[in-house]
Amino acid sequence: MKKLITLLLFLCSSAFLFSQSTVSGKIVDDTTGDPMVGATVIVEGSTTGTITDVDGGFSLEANEGDDIIISYIGFLEKTITVIRTGDLGMIGLEEGGIGLEEVMVVADVAIDRKTPVAVSNIPTEVFEAKLGNQEFVDVLRNTPSIYATKGSGGFGDSRINVRGFAQEDVALLINGIPVNGMEDNKIYWSNWAGLGDVTRTTQIQRGLGASKLAVASVGGTINIITKTTDQEAGGNVFTSIGNDNYRKTGMTLSTGRSEKGWAFTVAGSRTTGDGYIEGAYIDAYSYFFSAAKEIGDKHLVMLTGFGAPQRHGQRSFEHGISDQLNKYGKRWNDDFGSYNGQDFHIRENFYHKPQIGLSHIFNMNDKTDIVTSAYVSVGRGGGTGDIGGLVRGDGAYREREFRQARDAYGHFQFDEVAKYNQGLENTLYDTSMVALNYETADGETGSAQIAVNKQNGLIKRASMNEHQWVGLLSNVTTELTSDITLTGGVDLRWYTGSHYRKTIDLLGADFWFDDDNVNNQVDWVDLNADGVKDDNEFGRLIRPTNDADRLFGSVDVNDRIDYYNDENINWYGTYGQLEYSNSGLSAFVSGAVNYTQMRRIDFFNKPEDSNTTDWLSFIGGNVKLGANYNINASNNVFVNAGYISRAPYFDALFPTFNNDAPNTDATNEGVIAVEAGYGYRDRRFTANLNGYYTSWSNKTEVSNFQDAEGVAYFLNLQGVDALHTGVELDLAFGLFDGFEVTGFASVGNWEWKNDPTGTVSDASNEVIGETQLFLKDIKVGDAAQTTLGAGFEWELLDGLSIDGQYFYADNLYAAFQPDDRDDEGLIGVQPLKLDPYGLTDAGLSWKFPFGGMEARFRANVNNLFNVEYISDLIDRPGDEINNTRGWFGFGRTWNAGLKLYF
Repeated sequence: MKKLITLLLFLCSSAFLFSQSTVSGKIVDDTTGDPMVGATVIVEGSTTGTITDVDGGFSLEANEGDDIIISYIGFLEKTITVIRTGDLGMIGLEEGGIGLEEVMVVADVAIDRKTPVAVSNIPTEVFEAKLGNQEFVDVLRNTPSIYATKGSGGFGDSRINVRGFAQEDVALLINGIPVNGMEDNKIYWSNWAGLGDVTRTTQIQRGLGASKLAVASVGGTINIITKTTDQEAGGNVFTSIGNDNYRKTGMTLSTGRSEKGWAFTVAGSRTTGDGYIEGAYIDAYSYFFSAAKEIGDKHLVMLTGFGAPQRHGQRSFEHGISDQLNKYGKRWNDDFGSYNGQDFHIRENFYHKPQIGLSHIFNMNDKTDIVTSAYVSVGRGGGTGDIGGLVRGDGAYREREFRQARDAYGHFQFDEVAKYNQGLENTLYDTSMVALNYETADGETGSAQIAVNKQNGLIKRASMNEHQWVGLLSNVTTELTSDITLTGGVDLRWYTGSHYRKTIDLLGADFWFDDDNVNNQVDWVDLNADGVKDDNEFGRLIRPTNDADRLFGSVDVNDRIDYYNDENINWYGTYGQLEYSNSGLSAFVSGAVNYTQMRRIDFFNKPEDSNTTDWLSFIGGNVKLGANYNINASNNVFVNAGYISRAPYFDALFPTFNNDAPNTDATNEGVIAVEAGYGYRDRRFTANLNGYYTSWSNKTEVSNFQDAEGVAYFLNLQGVDALHTGVELDLAFGLFDGFEVTGFASVGNWEWKNDPTGTVSDASNEVIGETQLFLKDIKVGDAAQTTLGAGFEWELLDGLSIDGQYFYADNLYAAFQPDDRDDEGLIGVQPLKLDPYGLTDAGLSWKFPFGGMEARFRANVNNLFNVEYISDLIDRPGDEINNTRGWFGFGRTWNAGLKLYF
């Protein structure tokens, strides 16, 4: 670590001067003639470069014969050979993707030395090189204040924290459209498994961010810009391999713009693999399509869609650290095993969440643009697990106790569970399930092995999470004067989510009996074997299915089990921004307000004529302002501040998962954020330094727990306060031509700031008491408060380069629930602190001609030195780390791929 800090200080203080001539010019939009602020201008084959100013101007040192490469997000890269040094005049860039410039405006892409926010850019070249078989968030990790882990290790089950805030407190925008879950604002990366293949650029805007929408960017905004429709005809094909039988193949094809104004782009990929974790297989597809049509010279219509149908194996609850170290290994998965001689997974995730958008771009005149996007997302899928339990020899019923009866490899004994369900002798207990008499609604009678929830028998089920989401985003941008721009628009969303369970595999049982649906009590099972049809013995008998694809297959409403409810969420938002930009000063003030309606529909616990709650309504929004001042061509400073009033999420309104007595005490959370920064740019060295202050008040925490007798209770905790402060640094330094070094550092101090009081309710939401929690000055867990990194890229030969990246995490505290802190003996006791760790990644790139095409070969080794480290831990105050539960990070992995461009 000391060497890394020394390197960072060296990079900040070093500079090299070379005797060269100067070239200058002005970069403009080839179509409109507008200056392009923040375009990158570099000398090919060197690290000499600069960024254009607010007038599109640039100046850098170069020699006659040098090639100058000019690039800007959304525009085709341009190369100019220096014939004579001096003023190169006006240089126009052509838009690279049809409509991309307007999409970037709607998406609020931050512009260097103009937009006053802390931002890191990750261009498509980085994703192409470093993604491989890694997670999308892994590529984002090498930027300040980012902590990303693979979580339980399943494909797409990763997570990311920004400035100590969990990903449900981070806004995810794709082409300016919010895609966080409407119910809880969570992000499920497996839904976007192919996103890296079609990403043009990604910005991490830390803090309030630049988005004008009323999004919950408490920690920051991940702003992803995908491909649109390419201007030029062409495409690519690629294939890659990796550890644990990883395979991925894909292609992209673009027609380019035709004479009649049409253009089409399509892309797709297929991914398979066994997974690094036992049983964490991946079987996924991804697709993307975009069609564009110019109508006259003022209108452009674009249709864009993308999706990633996938299924993958998972691990559920954190495993014991000691078991992973001393018994079963760090890849162990106790949700995996064999059944009938084949691999079997009790935990799988399967989902398909396509998003299709239709955009209309109207260039009203040379001052005003209107961009309107209507979009729809239809999600289908869920996750599997077990439901039910087993009865021990002493007659005690225990859910999930079978997990303690593992085989020698720590695996789930599915065959023994099936024997138990069939009434056969098994190795789990000296008992097994007994046959029960039944009678169906159509008169069928008999005796069978019937698994009954909360009584006897265990099966595999799926928890389904489906949704229909329709939205409209319309943005108007107009230049009031040459210095002042006004932007405004609406953000409308209508969402319906459906949640229910269905059976997947009865594991040898003849039926599953479910009595949770009060509207479907048609079958009888003699639960107490007395021959009398008691009122509590009616429900629904579910038979085994031979459906070849039970996961994605539909199921009749009458065959749904355990629960079935919908929620309706309506979002009506509007926003506006006034921006000033002249010479070296740019400033903005913006505001947004949203009105949210939410209600719940319960199809199981309520009669059909009274199953819908009243609408619960909230008003939220934000106010932001900021300014950037370019002191000169090299130095700039910025400041921003804002306030967010965030309405409670749906899950906080119905903590007991029923319609009875919704949480009407829920109130808005408040966030105050202030940030200031400094930037430096010259031809070989760039640096950004900023500090932040984020105060979170009245945070809502809703959790459930059980007492010693297994009785469920719910904690409604409001008024939780937290304070996140810190400093961040990132830099890049061209030591010599063809060799660049990068680095970053972030040091945070994230703490809970008060001792809130919460109300405790029973299953019927009746308040039975209060509890005092002791959180004041306790460190926020689950993310490293100190991260450092350094990297390099070295072009050894023309087209051949190597690179490396080091990441260091420290001050990482275990995760905990607030209700774990109700003991006065824990006052001031910090969560368990994990050992710091450092990871090294290495890569090689080779670009070469192949059959008239450009070929690119890439190979990566991640965690090169196979460092053993814990990335996620559940707190157990005062205990040893080995006695708690968590996840180890992945050991050494590798991938390699070849891509051909045509």
